[in-house]
This record gives sequence, C-alpha cells and structure tokens, in this order.
Amino acid sequence: MMIRVRAVASAPTFIPTPLPTLLIYNLGIIRFVTMSMNVVKLGATQICIEDSERSITFAIGLLAFTLFVIVSSEFIVMALLPAMANDLNIPLADAGWFVTCFALAASLLGPPLTILAGRYHSRDFLIISSIAFAAGNLVIVLAPHYNLIIAIRVLQGGILPAIVSIVAVEAIHLAGTERKGWAISRVNLGIVTTTILGIPAAAIIADKLGWPVSFAIFALLGLISAGLITLWLPAVSKENVKQAPMLAGVALLRRPSFLIHLLLSCILFTGMFAGYTYITALLGILADVDGAIIGWLLMGFGLAGVFGNWLSGRVVDRDPIAATGCVALTLAFSMAVIAPAAKSLLCLIFVAGLWGAAHMAAFVICQIRVMKAGGGAEAFALSLNISACNLGIGLGATLGGSVVTHHSVEAVGYVGAAVAAVAFVISVVMMVARSCDLDQNDKL
Repeated sequence: MMIRVRAVASAPTFIPTPLPTLLIYNLGIIRFVTMSMNVVKLGATQICIEDSERSITFAIGLLAFTLFVIVSSEFIVMALLPAMANDLNIPLADAGWFVTCFALAASLLGPPLTILAGRYHSRDFLIISSIAFAAGNLVIVLAPHYNLIIAIRVLQGGILPAIVSIVAVEAIHLAGTERKGWAISRVNLGIVTTTILGIPAAAIIADKLGWPVSFAIFALLGLISAGLITLWLPAVSKENVKQAPMLAGVALLRRPSFLIHLLLSCILFTGMFAGYTYITALLGILADVDGAIIGWLLMGFGLAGVFGNWLSGRVVDRDPIAATGCVALTLAFSMAVIAPAAKSLLCLIFVAGLWGAAHMAAFVICQIRVMKAGGGAEAFALSLNISACNLGIGLGATLGGSVVTHHSVEAVGYVGAAVAAVAFVISVVMMVARSCDLDQNDKL
C-alpha cells in the first residue's frame, strides 16, 4: 500500500498508518521492554544469589577460623608435651594429663553446658567463649604451674563441646540442611588447619622460642576471633533457628541404637589418640630428627588431612557407618605399620600421610553419622558425640601414657591400631544388623 503525502504550509501533516502495523510495532516495543526488564531482573537475582553465596561462604569461613583457634588450643599441647614435661620437671606421662583432663572435662561437662548455651544467641556465646579460651591461654603463659594448667584445661574442655556443636549447627543453618555434609566439611577445615598449621607451628615455635610463646599466640588469636565474630558474623534470630525440646534430646540417651553410635565414636577416638597424643615423641624417636623437622612432618600429616576432610565431605552422606568402617580400617593399618615404615623416609611420609587423611576424615564422618542418628535433636546429639569423642581422647591419652611408661613410645602405634580395629569390627556389625533389619522389613 502506498502512502501519499501532500505538503501543507499552514499545519503539520498527520500520516495515517494501518492498524495492523501499529499493533505489531507496539507489541514489539512491549516485548522488547519486557525482555529487557526480565534480563535486568535475572541479572539482579543472579547478583543477589552470588552475593548471598559469598556471604554464606564468608560466615562459614569465620566459623572455621573460630574452630581453628579453639581446637588448636586443645591439641597444640600434644606437640608441646616433651617441652612442657622438661620445663615443668615432670614425666612425659604426667604431662599427658594436660590432654586427658581437657578431654574428660569435655565428655562430662559438654552436654549440660550445650543445653545451657542453647538459651543464648549463638554469636554472643561464641564471643564469650573465644575470650574465655584466650584468657585461659594467657594465664598458662603468665603462671606455668602444673596444677593451674590442669585447672585451666578443665575449664576450657568443659566449654569445647558447646562451641563445636553451635558452630556446626550455625553452619548448617547458613548453608541449608540439604548441604549438611558440605557445611560440616567446610567448618571442619578449621580442625584441618589445626593439624596443618596450628600443631606444627606450635612445635616449631616451641623448639625455637619456647612453648609459652605458642600459648601466647593462640591467646591473641582468640581475641581476634572474638572481634571478627562481633563485627561480621550474622546475628541469627533465635526464632529462626529450630530448637529441639530438652526432653527430645535427653530421650536420645534411652535409645540403644543411638548409644551404639556414641560407643563407636568413643572407641574410634580412643584408638586415634592413643597414638596421636604422643605423635611428636613417636616421630622424633622413629625418624631420629630434631623438633623443626618434626614440625614439618606434622605439617605433612595435616596436609594429608585436607584430602581426608574433602573426601569425607563427599561420601559421608551416602553411608556414614560404612565410611566410619573404612576410616577405622585405614587408621588401624597406618598406625600398625608406622614403626616398620620409619626405616625409609619415603615410606614414613606415605604412611604418615595415610594416617593424617584418615585422622581428619574421622572428625567429619563421626559428626554426620551421630547427627543423622539424632534425628531432630541435632545440636544435642552433636554435643553428645563431641563428649564421646573427647572421652575417647582422654582414654586414648591415658592408654598411650600407660604404654609409654611401661613399654615404649614406639608401642603406642600398635596399641592404637588394635583399638581402631575394634571400631572397625563394630562398624561391620552395625552394617550387618542394619541389613538384617531391612530384610525383615521387606518380608513384612
């Protein structure tokens, strides 16, 4: 269709356009604007998602740092036992009570303190706990007396399970329950960092500057942790966090199936720490090297733990009991052959790495396994697991100290391997019992 236009000087000319053309033109504009708005909305949504994910990752990283400081305060003593025993003029086995008392306090005081901590906001409790740990480490530096160190370790040990359980539950709340294994493995990077950096650095510093300097550094880190939590950890409203009733948590103690999970954790950690408590002395005797080299060996142990932590976070959700059995078997093998492997440095590094990977994997696997068995009372179940694990740490340290006193340091690996083998057998029995229950349910 042709449109003819005549020029008129007196008035502007209106050019008629067919209705279909106008509709198509306007619909095109509307569609373009709508698509542009959708693109903007999608872009804004993507930015919000990315910002939210970064915020979650940052908050979980902050929780991991807090866990690093707290757990390092517990475990650096294992690297400092020979130096502390020498300076305090006590036997090595007596110095082992610094580990045992901490662990026993955690096992006995942890559950009730976790219930008490549940009445307060998580951030407030973590701030107070970080300051308390820092103050305790500072007192050890200023007044290094045996009985006072024991008292400080008891107080710190009592608070530990509440801290770890709150950190874990807070991480799960931030990441979402569908990423429970991911959240726990990321938070447990704090424990991994303890084995990579905390314990080896403490051993190196103790060799160069003295063991009190190690405690002073972690006192400072505790204050830094409290400051970071105050500034950047999101304050989660208590109404937004589902709290299991106290009776629901206590009811777990009447369930034999749940108690078996706690027993498994306790026995596994008894075997782990029968050897690990005296790993500094063990590597020193087996490899015949100085404190600095031992520090680097411990760092390699921790680096292997990074792989163990990563692997456990990926597989634990599939079958926590089977994963526990695999870890127990790996621990039994590595601790049993660590002494013969020391004849070759390469073999020693390989076996120590295998031990380190299994050691760190046990933390993640035991936490997820018991939390799943606990059902709705996850925080209390996790606290009970931490208490069971610390009871195992205390028993393992005592057992290892007895072996050192009556036999030799080299023998602690064999004893730890034997106890880990018992944990493996329990895991197999639990899997068989579960399979039988499934078969009976199928028949019904």
